[in-house]
Amino acid sequence: MVNAKIGLEIHGYLMMNETKKKLFCNCDISTSETTPNTNICPICTGQPGNKPMMPNEEAVRKIVACALMLGCKVNYDLLFQRKHYNYPDLPNGYQKTMSGAYGVPVGQNGEFSGIRINEVHLEEDPARYDPITGKVDYNRCGFPLIEIVTEPDFTSTEQVSDWIKNLLTALGYVNAIDKEAGIKSDVNVSISPKFLRAEIKNVNSIKSIVRAIEYEIERQQEEPVEKMETRAWVDDKSVTKLMRIKETVSEYMFIPEPDLPVVQIDDEFIKEIEDGLPERPQVKIKKFIELGIPEVDAKIIASEVELAHLFEKVVKEIDPVLAANWLRRELKRVLHYNEKTLAEIKLDEKYLIELLKLVEEKKITDTTAQRLLEKLIREPFSPNQYVKEQKLEAVSGEKELKQFCEDAIKENSKAAEDFKKGEEKALNFLCGFVMRKTKGKADPAKVKKLMLELLEK
Repeated sequence: MVNAKIGLEIHGYLMMNETKKKLFCNCDISTSETTPNTNICPICTGQPGNKPMMPNEEAVRKIVACALMLGCKVNYDLLFQRKHYNYPDLPNGYQKTMSGAYGVPVGQNGEFSGIRINEVHLEEDPARYDPITGKVDYNRCGFPLIEIVTEPDFTSTEQVSDWIKNLLTALGYVNAIDKEAGIKSDVNVSISPKFLRAEIKNVNSIKSIVRAIEYEIERQQEEPVEKMETRAWVDDKSVTKLMRIKETVSEYMFIPEPDLPVVQIDDEFIKEIEDGLPERPQVKIKKFIELGIPEVDAKIIASEVELAHLFEKVVKEIDPVLAANWLRRELKRVLHYNEKTLAEIKLDEKYLIELLKLVEEKKITDTTAQRLLEKLIREPFSPNQYVKEQKLEAVSGEKELKQFCEDAIKENSKAAEDFKKGEEKALNFLCGFVMRKTKGKADPAKVKKLMLELLEK
């Protein structure tokens, strides 16, 4: 058994529809911009004599919320510095970041899902450089980025995968990371007792992170790491390749950013953000399980903040197990079919509760409820009123259902005889006949029970 130590550096764009502008200038931000070099200005392209503006306040608020969500101690005096390296994607020749020798990050010494957080900091995104054409697109240069650095506390790929999923869920609760833009991770892997490690750069998905770690552990068993390395992940070949022997901090020539003062935040600023923070997803999962729903349902419901909030409202009036079944299965199915998210539709919870009450009290069948749910995500309406107007109440009286079953047997005597000869499909045909006659308003389980009783006489 290999004793691996794994650490992560996770980079993501802060929610663009809320930060709206680049980190140090007033250029708009969007990943959908296709024309190169259109959202740029002298500041983000590093023109001589142009100094950065104070950092985007909404970006600072977002990253403080992230740090608090991850249990970090928040620093009051935030210091940017220049991280120097020579690459075409940096117009200034350096990146403005809170990380490094002289920087003061937003959050430090946190803990999330059993993994220690070293720091959470803010930095600017470099430009996009195409090494084949030699062209640089500065549209994204200056986008506000969050970086979350863990301690090397992971020991398996399964632990890494689960943790990242939990992290993205938690940051989704504070609407922090732009999921459409995705995340990038640098992965530190070591099987050396001295923690001589390889840093794998720019791994772009959870699946790729898992594959990169698995490959690197296998490689290090065959080729022990003697010096700390920086390696590139080649996704289409599932291998890592040596880029360079890993730089030390001094090689980046960090210096405090002379064009930016210390960014000061106070107790009032932090308290305002703290007061608006939701519960962590892990807390919600525990509460949902205590309501009696299966753990798998609790995790799926808690994985989306809008779904979790909706569930909490619905269970005040509806049985939790029934509510969980309908939200995590039927509602998600309908949303997926319509290519919508819960955040995109205007679903009035009072009408959803009305619908589920009809199901709970067996006033309508599941089939009818499914059709009404599909209609409900498109337009608001009262299910109670609609059921009465359209005469959709369930056919639930045993006497009435029995008559439908008897009629089905009389009108389909051959199917009845086939069943008695051992043809199971004939039973489905007869039950389907009743469902058609009742226009889907009969309980399928009751129909089957009554049909069997009549056929076995």
